Amino acid sequence: MDTVLRILQAAGGWHHGLYLRIENPPYMALIIEATDESGPCGLPAISVCHYGEQNGDAMRDPEMCFELGFAGGAHLNPFYWLC
Repeated sequence: MDTVLRILQAAGGWHHGLYLRIENPPYMALIIEATDESGPCGLPAISVCHYGEQNGDAMRDPEMCFELGFAGGAHLNPFYWLC
């Protein structure tokens, strides 16, 4: 999770509309994006996932969602994961 925080900081921090695509061949691209809805505690949320293709459709594989907290320093709290 520290790596995701460093990537967010390097990209200018969280904001509505955040979308980062990190290419790292031969692996699937890593996507970090702001979600439209807040997390369960009302904090800003991000989705971190790899997108693949199955039958012509984009598929998240896997996906994790985090709330971005700031109290005591920036940190990520996972609240959803699908593997």
